[in-house]
Amino acid sequence: MSTNFDSSKAIYLQLADLVRESIMSGAMKGGEAIPSVRQMSAEYRLNPQTVLNATQLLVNEGLLEKRRGQGYYVTDPAQDVLKESGVIQFEDVTVPDMIRQAKMLNFSQDELCKMIEKNFNK
Repeated sequence: MSTNFDSSKAIYLQLADLVRESIMSGAMKGGEAIPSVRQMSAEYRLNPQTVLNATQLLVNEGLLEKRRGQGYYVTDPAQDVLKESGVIQFEDVTVPDMIRQAKMLNFSQDELCKMIEKNFNK
């Protein structure tokens, strides 16, 4: 995992997003340990509390579990949970936003579909 944190949102949220992306991509699989708090703190030059905040958020979401004395592990259903929430987010937020913008730009439904098809195949 590598990233450059920016000031657009809290660093612990950006770190949590990075872990979510790693789970979704399959880079981190159910049952696998994630790097330790100490390792992530050193790798990203973050305060350990920031890393703990990110991991606790992911535990609360059911994506990670803490094993006493062993660290944090990706839960078995984590990828399915993320996929399901991603589909909901895409359908309820992304698509309506895209349609709203297309209408503001006076695109027809056919023009929008052609743009999607063109970009989908890239």
